[in-house]
Amino acid sequence: MLCTAALADPVWVVDPGSPGPDLPPQGRSLFDHLTISNGEQVIPYPFEQLVTAIGARLDADSAYLGQPVKQVLIPLGRSLQREAAAPDFFHSPRIVLAVDSEPAADAGLLLRDRLFIGYLEAADVLEIISYNEQAARFEFQVVRDYRAGGQPQVTYARRVVCMACHQNAAPIFARPLWDETNASREVADRLEHVGSDFHGIPVTGGVDIAYAIDNATDRANAFALTQKLWLEACGLGDAADACRRALFIRTLQSALNGGRGFERVSDSYQSALRAVMSRRSLQAWPDGLLISDADIVNRRPLAGLATPAGGDDADRLLQQADVDGRSEPLMPRPAAAVWTPEADDLVERAVTGLTQFIAAADLQRIDQRLAQSPTSGTSLSADCDAVGTPADGNERIKVVCQGADIELRGLIQRDAAGNTLSGRMRSVRIADTEFGALSVGGSADGAGVLHVTLQYPESPLRPRFANADALAGLTLRRHASGNGKATIEVQRRHESVLLSDAVERTAGQSGALFEQRPFLRAALMPALFRELGITTGDWCCADDGSVSPPRVAPVTEPPDDPLLAPFFKVCGACHRSDEPFPPNFLAGSAGQARRTLAHCAERIQYRLGMWDLAPSQRPKSTMPPHHAGSLEGARLGQWMDGLLKELREALTGVTSDAGVPLPSTAQALDKPYYTLRRCLPAG
Repeated sequence: MLCTAALADPVWVVDPGSPGPDLPPQGRSLFDHLTISNGEQVIPYPFEQLVTAIGARLDADSAYLGQPVKQVLIPLGRSLQREAAAPDFFHSPRIVLAVDSEPAADAGLLLRDRLFIGYLEAADVLEIISYNEQAARFEFQVVRDYRAGGQPQVTYARRVVCMACHQNAAPIFARPLWDETNASREVADRLEHVGSDFHGIPVTGGVDIAYAIDNATDRANAFALTQKLWLEACGLGDAADACRRALFIRTLQSALNGGRGFERVSDSYQSALRAVMSRRSLQAWPDGLLISDADIVNRRPLAGLATPAGGDDADRLLQQADVDGRSEPLMPRPAAAVWTPEADDLVERAVTGLTQFIAAADLQRIDQRLAQSPTSGTSLSADCDAVGTPADGNERIKVVCQGADIELRGLIQRDAAGNTLSGRMRSVRIADTEFGALSVGGSADGAGVLHVTLQYPESPLRPRFANADALAGLTLRRHASGNGKATIEVQRRHESVLLSDAVERTAGQSGALFEQRPFLRAALMPALFRELGITTGDWCCADDGSVSPPRVAPVTEPPDDPLLAPFFKVCGACHRSDEPFPPNFLAGSAGQARRTLAHCAERIQYRLGMWDLAPSQRPKSTMPPHHAGSLEGARLGQWMDGLLKELREALTGVTSDAGVPLPSTAQALDKPYYTLRRCLPAG
């Protein structure tokens, strides 16, 4: 159950104030696995070659819009590098890339909804968000010196910096209508004055690509909840392991039947899964779970500006590039919802989420293997109407069956030779499963009996019941009297037993698979394949033994300067670095930090002044970001009277020593932020 009002003490699925360690606690990012070979990490350049390398890992045939990699252009955006291209924003738009497609081969990297890249040519930087299945989290990475003749350096980013905006610890994207991107006609028109494409990305393309990226970020945002349910909702001990095995079986059932449900009526479902998860969730999250929000508000940076005949006024563009408080991703975002899971909803949400961790190629291999395996079967029958009429030399048979166990209606077309069948069943329900629309194939025998095969349109998987039994086909026998009546017999293959037995055997071979650790496709699926007798290649990414050690951007110790100490304590995590974004006004020696800090003083004074305003009245976000220190209740009062006061006094001291005029807070807030002196990179 989703609620919009907060309960007494709900628990964050992802706590925006707890970024975690910069380096992966275990495992590596998918981007590392994608770009490291023989211990060496190589980042293809130019950007088009990187996109091509990613695309080679993906199945273009099944991709939405025929594009396995989705890309949009954002000239006036909200990233850390938002001002790097100033004032020529439309000559170097930021590219945002998302992968939402299946892997091209068995056992391949599952990049779908797990790889997102931001690229701004003017900054020579790639920003990477990619999933780490072993750590059950997205990793943030930066590729510096990404340019012609450069030596790209890949480091894991400081998560405290990234989560200032990515408060869901995952990718974010704007809500419709995505007016910052080239989905907007206003943006596309200006970009067209520069060129028809950027790095192979067409300037015009409509809203479909932005829509696909938005959907990918929403799905990615759900991974944290899925892993939390897998890790915690079953609890600990033997009962928890059995619960996770039962959950894995239901996940396979749902994935194989296209998300049309899973078996819910058996004793194992009720006792090993539903009851255990319900009891555990009430113990762990009695007041519900706070679901993070992957969406930031839509922003229309060119609102009110006419399309120029050529060029833009630089000052006006700088004004438009400034992000107001309402649109600023640094602003604290409330939870998208509070989820108070009920028993069946809890299991369904876990199953639905876990199906996103299994590739389509995995399901096809399982389906093919089960089809080859000997197993028992049963059948159901019902009386039907089956009225045939001539149609262009063929026979068109309208079939309507209405019984307790079988309901279906549709058309079967029999060719002129009387042998080949085609058509479509518009609605099919058999026993406990709604199959929806199914395509018809098959043949007729010499006695005129129709042997019908059924298939989901545009799916290689065979139709399955909720418990993963296969719908093997049906036989239609029309009455000899010719009264339009018929008998239908539906064949059901009991493949669910093969599947559940194989899962149980995997636990017998390696009980650790279902212990309390993240859901690992690269461990679970190969183990299941072995028990089913499916051969496949090496799986990525079960371990990181052959991957070179990860690196994190170095953070130097601050110099001993009492006047600067409050800034190093509060702002050092984000602003003491070698990178110009966010402004690195604390980099270098004490003297260098003082000079840069004095130069940035007007803007710092402004952002500190946001603390004096009510949240709804703030034209910009506070600094430091409000949520970064979990500044609520009594802690907020301590902050205002303590460190915030020290920062203001230190800023006054630094500017006084440097002979730089410092406006009062009121004077600073009286000007538009974009007119204040810009921070310059330390140097």
